[in-house]
Amino acid sequence: MKPISFVFALIALLGINAYSQEAYHVTRVNGEVTILSTGLQVAAGDVLAPDEFLLFESLDSYLIAIGDEMGRYQIKIQEAQMNGDPQMLTSTVKDAALPTRMRNLMMARFDPNQQDISDLRQYFGNDKFSVIGDAVNVPLNNQKYPLSDDKFIVFYYRVDDKPVSKKIGHDQHTLLLEKDKLFTSSAGAIDGNEISNLAVYEYENTTKRGNEITRFTLVFVDKEDLLKEFNTIIPILKRQKMSDDDIKKYLIEYYYDFYGATDSKTIDSFTEQIVKNYQ
Repeated sequence: MKPISFVFALIALLGINAYSQEAYHVTRVNGEVTILSTGLQVAAGDVLAPDEFLLFESLDSYLIAIGDEMGRYQIKIQEAQMNGDPQMLTSTVKDAALPTRMRNLMMARFDPNQQDISDLRQYFGNDKFSVIGDAVNVPLNNQKYPLSDDKFIVFYYRVDDKPVSKKIGHDQHTLLLEKDKLFTSSAGAIDGNEISNLAVYEYENTTKRGNEITRFTLVFVDKEDLLKEFNTIIPILKRQKMSDDDIKKYLIEYYYDFYGATDSKTIDSFTEQIVKNYQ
């Protein structure tokens, strides 16, 4: 009887381990990712088991997911997982899941009560800065950045390897960052939603001198897509019995992890309204 008892105990233990493995709740899909067992494409809202095999359309395809323990993951095939065959972009969920790098330094800059910006380098950072929607207003400290017809802010970047110097419009001491004006120029139009290696300068026209402040990647995030993404996340957090304040905090942290730093007032107001209006 002992061997039989041991077998049953082992089966029970394996069952408990399989049951306790963390599931992944998909919140965003980039490109195409297919569940091999069903042939269905993964969609936001799906829940994936850790041992589920996935087929990625390309190395650029990935999923964003939240684990049962509220950890945040990017599920993406790695070149080391391809076993030398560039056609076999397959992996189990757990092997492709990478915990996100928590952007604590970005969150340290989150201050929705800040009245004006006295340090554009800190505001934009030097990694990734995102704008929710098509525009954002950036109120500057008048003493630090005395804007005028002679002194202004310039964005320098390239379109199809052609240089672009764009004088940023302002209303008194507030910068007006608008996607349509930044994405169109004499050098051509920008495809997609981001400008990489964008340099920010203070420029004085009379002396023709510029002072570089910082460089970063500027990303514009579609507001409706973000709304859908957050509305996919909120039910997951509700099931954890989170309060509205904790849900809002989680959404802001999630945003900073996957989209980069952004304007504090905008993300604060955006998440506040979503949580308040969620049914």
